[in-house]
Amino acid sequence: MNVSRRATLTDVAHEARVSIKTASRVLNGVETVAPHMRARVLAAASLLGYRPHRGAATMRSGTSDMVGMIIRDMSNNFYSSLAAGAADEAQKHGCLVITCSSEGSSEREAQLTEAIFSQRPRGLLITPTSMTAPLICTEVSFGTPVVAIDEPLEGLDVDSVGFDNLLSTREAVTAAVSIGRRDFAILSDSAALRTMAPRVVGAKEALAAKGLRVRPGMTIPDIHTESQARAATARILSLPRPPDAIFCANNVSALGAAAEIHTSGLNVAIVAFDEFPLSHTQNGPVLVIEHDDRAMGAMAAQLLFDRLADPGRATRHIVVETALRIH
Repeated sequence: MNVSRRATLTDVAHEARVSIKTASRVLNGVETVAPHMRARVLAAASLLGYRPHRGAATMRSGTSDMVGMIIRDMSNNFYSSLAAGAADEAQKHGCLVITCSSEGSSEREAQLTEAIFSQRPRGLLITPTSMTAPLICTEVSFGTPVVAIDEPLEGLDVDSVGFDNLLSTREAVTAAVSIGRRDFAILSDSAALRTMAPRVVGAKEALAAKGLRVRPGMTIPDIHTESQARAATARILSLPRPPDAIFCANNVSALGAAAEIHTSGLNVAIVAFDEFPLSHTQNGPVLVIEHDDRAMGAMAAQLLFDRLADPGRATRHIVVETALRIH
């Protein structure tokens, strides 16, 4: 990894052609510095990508005992379990994990990365949105460990932990066909999520291998909430020929679909990527692609601490094992 040097206060002062004391006063918000000198210091800081350290301990050591973590949705059991596992592992290394939620927003993710990196963390764990924040690229160039979880970071060769989404889905849908389910609908999240496409493709490949296909209009993307999943499920179950199985590409879709199927009383199978709370309430079979989310979070944190111990090691991409449970 080619590591750049992080700009210091001395660098800013030199670039702005002012004293270190003057540069420090400007960057700490002192109002009595002459406007033209303030402008030079701020321009130099921007040019060099300088950010002040926050906190006395951080000022002394250059890093804190904190690991930053950005997840997509704090209320989702998958992401909260990742955070719990990361915290378990970080504690073994004498660190705390500070977890924030991007709510799936690239803009919010960029704001959170700015706030986290201003604290000089030991590194960052992230379940990324569709766009990689420029600041993450900068920090990686400085040698700050960054680990991507569930999805890769576009354009960056960093350590990661994820699933074989295509294979896991293909096996689960094949199992559903083997117990007699032949007419599938598919509920998925945004196509911008790089986990979604292989899951949808895996489902369709499994059906094609058995001479089956998803009917037009029965692949429904952009399901972001349980209520959207429930509404979509109600719509397809009201058709003259409703499907006899629904593949749900994540636990949010599965939760909404399960609630509506239970209300309808129909015998419709659910194939779900992720466990979901209502899986035991269904009239039809439920096939769940299970994985240990807490262990996955711990793996990600371990990759980060391994990187701190050996900055020059080769990039690692861990594929988390999944298991199919039928009930």
